[in-house]
Amino acid sequence: VTPLATVTVRTRVDGQLMSVRYREGDTVQKGDLLVEIDDGPYQAALTVAQGQLARDQALLDNARIDMARYQQLVPVAAIPEQQLATQVALVHQDEGIVKLDEGQIASAQVNLAYCKIAAPLTGRIGLRLVDAGNIVHASDTGGLVVITQMDPISVVFTIAEDQLQAVLKRMSAGQTLQVDAYDRTANT
Repeated sequence: VTPLATVTVRTRVDGQLMSVRYREGDTVQKGDLLVEIDDGPYQAALTVAQGQLARDQALLDNARIDMARYQQLVPVAAIPEQQLATQVALVHQDEGIVKLDEGQIASAQVNLAYCKIAAPLTGRIGLRLVDAGNIVHASDTGGLVVITQMDPISVVFTIAEDQLQAVLKRMSAGQTLQVDAYDRTANT
């Protein structure tokens, strides 16, 4: 009997495990919460990025107001054209900084989401590899838990070559085949 999928669940962020929400042998559904990692550092990073965005957006807004003023003053020769060109460049620079801040917010939100690790498929939980309180790292090779898909599952078996044509003929006709499966003690 061979599962269609066996997944070793790993963390994508570093941190302390705050809770482990499964037991060995549990059957979990795709999307079930398995573990939670301390999200404090990632929440703080998001707050910092949001603050930087607010500050840089205000600087961009001010630079755009100054640029609009300069665009009115250049035609009447109240300021040199170079001052307007410098202000236009400053607006473009501030726009880039705002984009960078937006990217940092998106990155912080992704890391925050990675603090809650859910089951990627429906299956049975294997041995418990970690406990609450452990520090985990994205670079850990062992993983947090292994989930084995149990339904559907494949059965791999050998068949004699002289029986293969009869099996293929029935399968091609859409018929099912009766199969007897035995465990290690020869019981069905």
